[in-house]
Amino acid sequence: MEVSDDLRPLTAQHDAIKECMGRLVLAPVDLTKPDVRVLDSGTGDGHWLSDLAASLPQSHSATFIGTDIKTANFPQGSEASNIIFKSQSIIQPWPVEWHNSFDLVHQRLVLGACGAFPHREAVTNLAGLLKPGGWIQMIEPDQVSGVNDGPAMHDFIELVSWVFVSMGGTVSYAAHIGEWLKDLGFTDVQERGIPLFLGAANPKKELIARTALSTAKAMEPLVAYAKSSMNPSPLSIDRLENLVPRLHEELLSKGGYYPLRVIWGRKPLADS
Repeated sequence: MEVSDDLRPLTAQHDAIKECMGRLVLAPVDLTKPDVRVLDSGTGDGHWLSDLAASLPQSHSATFIGTDIKTANFPQGSEASNIIFKSQSIIQPWPVEWHNSFDLVHQRLVLGACGAFPHREAVTNLAGLLKPGGWIQMIEPDQVSGVNDGPAMHDFIELVSWVFVSMGGTVSYAAHIGEWLKDLGFTDVQERGIPLFLGAANPKKELIARTALSTAKAMEPLVAYAKSSMNPSPLSIDRLENLVPRLHEELLSKGGYYPLRVIWGRKPLADS
């Protein structure tokens, strides 16, 4: 049974981010050359990979690999034969045969899941998967509220930040990715801030309801985590219990703003 894109939260997120970026890849990587290899770490439902493959005129010779720990989200039997999905955590060693093998490594809204595992080490491990001259592109949030955001959106940011810290991590990692890549010798490191508008704040009418629902649904596992945690949540029981419907209603009526950073850079050539 096919599921409508309106019911796929990750697809709504993908479409909204693509809309504000203007395209899927800002890194100036040549994806039209023969036998190109692309990795999407934290691929979710694989929509980014399939969208990228469909946009390339000669993608039949390319290899697209998507990895995630939640394999239940992987598409079943509907993808091209050159799109492959594998179970892989960003805090576990990558397959040795993948080292120095990819032309593009992409990861979006995943680094916060490192928990106590060092974010910098996770980025270093991703960089090791690139061929010399290959490109990495990462998209991560700043975890700050917009000045016009309502109380539910502020609770959203407060809860997400608390969960990351409670898991042993931090919320400031996005600001350091560029410098980490430079420390690895990467060249042409660039960064661009992109405004992700949610719900009624999104200028594209077809994305209003979809982004409102997907953002609210994304809170469900975080609310469940907060309820089961031994550490006290920063939200009161009432605020926590009704966060999902409050956020959904607020985004539909008022909208919200979630700033992201896109960071990309090029791995140095072997003889540079």
